[in-house]
Amino acid sequence: MPDEPATGRPAREAASVRSGQDWAAWLRQAHAARLPTLQTRRGEPITAVLTALVHLARRHGFAVERGDCVDSSGSSSWPTRRIRVPAGTVPAHVVIALAHQLGHVLLHSQVARLDPGGTVPCAGLRKVEADSVAYLIVVHLGIATDAIVFPYVSSWAGADARARPAATLETVTSRVLAAATTVTGYLDAELSPSCTPGSFAVTAEPRPPRAHLPPSTEVPPAPADDIIKVSKAAHTFFQDMMPVSWVPGYLASRGFGTGIQQLWQAGHAPASWDALTRHLRALGFTDTVILASGLARQSRRGTLIDTFRNRAMLPIRSADGTVIAFIGRAPDCPRAGVPKYLNSPTTSLYDKSEILFGLWEARDALAAGARPVLVEGPFDAIAVTIAGQGRLAGLAPCGTAFTARHTDALSRIADLPTAGVLVAFDPDPPGRRAAIRSYHLLSQLTVKTSAVMLPAGQDPAQILAGRSPDALAAILGDRAHPLADLVTEAELKKWARWLDHAEGQISALRAIAPVIAAMPPDHVARQVAQLSNRLGLAHATVTDAITSALPGVVARMPSPNTNADIPRDDPGRAAQPAALGQSRERAAASRGR
Repeated sequence: MPDEPATGRPAREAASVRSGQDWAAWLRQAHAARLPTLQTRRGEPITAVLTALVHLARRHGFAVERGDCVDSSGSSSWPTRRIRVPAGTVPAHVVIALAHQLGHVLLHSQVARLDPGGTVPCAGLRKVEADSVAYLIVVHLGIATDAIVFPYVSSWAGADARARPAATLETVTSRVLAAATTVTGYLDAELSPSCTPGSFAVTAEPRPPRAHLPPSTEVPPAPADDIIKVSKAAHTFFQDMMPVSWVPGYLASRGFGTGIQQLWQAGHAPASWDALTRHLRALGFTDTVILASGLARQSRRGTLIDTFRNRAMLPIRSADGTVIAFIGRAPDCPRAGVPKYLNSPTTSLYDKSEILFGLWEARDALAAGARPVLVEGPFDAIAVTIAGQGRLAGLAPCGTAFTARHTDALSRIADLPTAGVLVAFDPDPPGRRAAIRSYHLLSQLTVKTSAVMLPAGQDPAQILAGRSPDALAAILGDRAHPLADLVTEAELKKWARWLDHAEGQISALRAIAPVIAAMPPDHVARQVAQLSNRLGLAHATVTDAITSALPGVVARMPSPNTNADIPRDDPGRAAQPAALGQSRERAAASRGR
């Protein structure tokens, strides 16, 4: 069974596309399948269309000028950042030429940077792609397409079956659709009679400027169904933008490959102040819904600007798989003050203290017995899942502390007592502190809690990119040790400067004994041995100190119904309700002796 192509049709149908007319028909059908509600715009003033296309070129850093051109389709120069279109031709042909050059700008920037002259040689496959973008744009505008003629597909996709021409056709289709959608979405927003402030509105008759709304700190409410719909539309938009962005190359360089799209469905937020906002408005969403979804925010002038700009985008899903938020990753070496990761703000549907990234994607693996692995970032979670090959499932708390609500969500999907949990936070002080906090929550649900010591300065995503999936899997397996060890070690570190003296050793024992006494019984014996060895004290002495601490631990334990998060600055106060009865029994036995 052949793979289903990006356009939703079997590969064997792609193989039947041969002539230029076949290719034009294929493009129209693919565009209609991608955007079934898109209506052809007819009767738009050509001057308004040209003005909107010039504005779009400016947004991508290119000025547009008219003059003598060697080619009727014009030219683009990356060193001078200029697009030249022919002068003296009919306006409709100027639209086609400018749309053709925008196709080059959106699809072939990397080619231009490698060319000695900083231009795109307009021939072969590159010419077909640019012509295809222009074709879809003018079809959308209702302009005659007679000036665009496509060659036989075999001349650019190949005729030999070993070259897989159908796969080439599908790849080109995906790239062309993404670029054409960028342009047609912009045109729809700019030529709309209801164009809102903040966009380059273009109409046949000039309208008086509208006053800007004052910025507001309060986000208006919106129905949950509307937020779900607008989030789904944004997800589709980000996916459509990805083929013509830096994101595919970045993901490949990190070792993720094409498989990331099948499960995590990555995308790209364009480097524009309001590309998404204008697209959503064109689809009929109100500013109230866009704000309530967290996809945009008000600027100081009162206009809406996109929350995510020039980022690799990953959807965040609810327990039923609905896209309710996003997390965006900036390119490597971002500008000063630009965070590497950016989460959607809290909305009526999304609270990052409740949602674990990757939990929905890992549901089948967890149900089959995969071991959950807690990491810090979303790409770390993806790296672990790739390396685990069904045995490990990476999960990330999206830039916040691991909370009791996270454990609740995890325990509803995974059999934690059987599978256990592995913690693989970054090997720096904040990562260690986060691992220790997680112990006091996870030990309430399972005694199988482990931590992995990653190489210094490396996280799971870096290990995957620099080595291999097998290397990451080996590290996660070979370097794991009980998470309780980290808790005891952290307490010992507080007393390091006094451990050379007997008084310091006894004081450390008294301070650490309640922490160990609060652990599940399965963990206590190992920690007694660890503490005895580190302090140089007799095993019986350490055991007695921990046994004596049990009554005080039990007295301080919360009710089994308590569901509060563990305070970040006092992990030692945590105790596990699941082990409460056992701790009380040990305390009673101690008093009986």
